[in-house]
Amino acid sequence: MKKPELLAPAGDIDALHAAVWAGADAVYFGGKAFNARAFAGNFDIPQMEEAVRFCRLHGVKVYLVLNTLLSDGEIEKALDYVATLEKSFPPDAYIVQDLGLVKCLKQAFPELPIHASTQMQQHSADGVKLMKDIGISRVVLAREATKDDIAAVVASGIETEIFVHGALCVSQSGGCLMSSFIGGRSGNRGQCAQPCRQCYGGKYPLSLKDLCLAKHIPEIAEIGVNCLKIEGRMKSAEYVYEVVSIYRKLIDENRPASDREMERLSDAFSRSGFTDGYFTGRVGRAMFGVRTQQDKEKSRNAEIKIKEKKQSVDINCYIKKGEPSVITAYCGDCFATAGGAVPQTAINRPLSSEELCARLNKTGATPFTAKVEAELDEGLILPMSAINELRRNVLDKLADAIIESNTPKRDWVRQEVPVLDPGTKNAVRTLVARFEGGVPSEKVLYAAMRRCARIELPLWADIPEWAVDDRISLVLPRTIFPRDKAAVKSLVEKAGAMGVRELTVSNFAHLEYCDGFIVNGDYPLNVTNSHTAEVLKEMGINSLCISPEINPNRVQCTNSCYIIYGKTPLMHTETCIISNITPCKKKGICKAELKDKTSAVFPVIREYGHRNIIYNSVPTYLLDKLDMLKDVNQYILMFTNESEEEILSVFDAVDERRAPTGAYTRGGLKREGSVFGK
Repeated sequence: MKKPELLAPAGDIDALHAAVWAGADAVYFGGKAFNARAFAGNFDIPQMEEAVRFCRLHGVKVYLVLNTLLSDGEIEKALDYVATLEKSFPPDAYIVQDLGLVKCLKQAFPELPIHASTQMQQHSADGVKLMKDIGISRVVLAREATKDDIAAVVASGIETEIFVHGALCVSQSGGCLMSSFIGGRSGNRGQCAQPCRQCYGGKYPLSLKDLCLAKHIPEIAEIGVNCLKIEGRMKSAEYVYEVVSIYRKLIDENRPASDREMERLSDAFSRSGFTDGYFTGRVGRAMFGVRTQQDKEKSRNAEIKIKEKKQSVDINCYIKKGEPSVITAYCGDCFATAGGAVPQTAINRPLSSEELCARLNKTGATPFTAKVEAELDEGLILPMSAINELRRNVLDKLADAIIESNTPKRDWVRQEVPVLDPGTKNAVRTLVARFEGGVPSEKVLYAAMRRCARIELPLWADIPEWAVDDRISLVLPRTIFPRDKAAVKSLVEKAGAMGVRELTVSNFAHLEYCDGFIVNGDYPLNVTNSHTAEVLKEMGINSLCISPEINPNRVQCTNSCYIIYGKTPLMHTETCIISNITPCKKKGICKAELKDKTSAVFPVIREYGHRNIIYNSVPTYLLDKLDMLKDVNQYILMFTNESEEEILSVFDAVDERRAPTGAYTRGGLKREGSVFGK
């Protein structure tokens, strides 16, 4: 059984050193742009070169994160950035979120290894197959995957990476808009303000404990997972060193953590303990916790000492009468040789083997520790400066040889990325009504059918027989794990038998359920650039909802959609938030509310199974701004907890282009400058 790779975080150069010295097989870090931890130290180009050289010297792989969503104007900048790295100090792989960037990277650099970020929310073998088709070699699975879910993906044959330790987002990865809509700091742009850690109504119903799978290492290894990933690019070097050291030992010895090791992990950082709820399938209230004063005190008192780890080298030195001195250094499969001065005949005290070895052993600030053997003819002398120069030269050459040996060899010459065909714009503008909570009243449904070209309802909605026609599109759950597959497939087949002809998907992995249906793409597909739209269209998706985080006019997309009214879904959660707020009813359409410190109220509605959706406290309102949405074909009206009267009023407001009253947001039209740049 092959040991899985241990992948460690590096938010700055100190944390990177700590990760390498603690025994990481690979590290991941970000540059000053395009990474999902904008507030970590991160690395500029000179620092990145230093970091890569350091890792190469220690035989540690380097993965560079490019895990944010990009606009059209940023794609070219990202390609320029990668071209600079590929030419000088290429990483072993790139971790990418944006589908459009994946496409462009593979066109520009066909040999480039790309890993799909967990922000892509891939959780099944079906999605993984599509990942392989677009050139992705490894998938970082969604943190919500169970042991069985993980095993199913591993069996598909793609390299699989999972998180085993660190902070958990309560929102399904890549789908959190809460920080973006509340304060303009987008998690999809690396600027999350962590609203999930805040107090709501005197409680902390969104704060998950940190993940810890240290007790499950043998199980994970048995499944065949390729890489175990530790979260923590915002953490200290001491934290990184302690956590990596423990997991290194567990992997090497293929055993679960001891009680003492669990205590050490907790001392390094925890939030009221740890959780393994997703992995084990035990999802519930026990997964939630906050960082208490006791937790903080334990971390302050933790004694963590970072120990530098050097590479062992063998040095052979030959000092022969009348010949230039020669020194050779070996490290693993690499070696280097250097020549030096010709020794002189000693007049007084000749050089001894002990003195020579002692001098050559002084590796000082180099990354090496030496074991020296010397062959020295008697009666010779060589100046200490000459010996020091021999040592420096051979170790410098050895370092270069090791770096060269560990640097990936691939063609870095950039290929031309084809110019996008904007396609033929559809001049028709239509309305789409979406009812998040299920089938509305008969009066509302009649009104929607009179006005709208499409009506979207949840897959599980009990649609009256009279209402079924070719305008109905059923919305699949955002996440469909292997354990959900049979139930979802049954509901889709039932819908087809009733006469439903359209489905709306939030994840391209779910296209397997859509044979025979017209497919509409939902906003969680994160369409923020024209290249992403093209990839999804090529997969067979008919219409695409542009991300609510960006002005839709900035994305070239035929048959595009945009939310012009509604409380935008801010989070989709795998855990039941409603049961953290109010006693669980265990049946029916559960609803609740979150109230923050500003008294803003966020509706929470149960989705498929025990999952929840948290909505914005105020609606996006663009009914009076439709003239600004010149490139949008379908205007989506999204209804959550509105009354019948309010819904009918919205329909009238569309006709009248009525200005808003009360609290509202302009959504992507307002925030495009701060979220996606100009």
